[in-house]
Amino acid sequence: MAISNTLNDYLSSHEIHYELVQHRHTQSSLDSSCSAHLPGSQVAKAVILQSRDDKFLMATLAADHRLDITRVNELMDKEYHVVSEARLRDLFPDCAQGAIPGLGQAFAIDNLIDDGLLKSERVYLEAGDHHSLVKLEQQQYLQMVEHMPHGNICGEALGMPRQTEILHQEK
Repeated sequence: MAISNTLNDYLSSHEIHYELVQHRHTQSSLDSSCSAHLPGSQVAKAVILQSRDDKFLMATLAADHRLDITRVNELMDKEYHVVSEARLRDLFPDCAQGAIPGLGQAFAIDNLIDDGLLKSERVYLEAGDHHSLVKLEQQQYLQMVEHMPHGNICGEALGMPRQTEILHQEK
């Protein structure tokens, strides 16, 4: 699989021009950015959340940061938790585990976008497999996400110790 059929159909039907960027097999969006020699700040990752009333939300943020779910809950005025891997297979049947494209509307899921991605000159999405990224120029990306809710949903940079680890080390 080079690109999810669902994602490809969505991009084609909305006349969105994109390029596929191939890279070695990876297990995460951050690894994909490293493998493709791209800044992690330009590679979007999707974190799928579910509210208590069973509504799904895709939080899309840069691959080089953790999601701050507290900020998501505040912005959306709802309480969300991360969806289980088993549930993800049902929601994204044409995507490999851990390679979900960060474009919720392609999969009929509400989307919350991190502000940092809106400022990036280009955005790379997982294509649905572990070998490809979809390259979108800023204008194309903004055209797709301009009406979606957005905000600062990034937490700590990946590779940094978690705040709880730092507090534990100080004791």
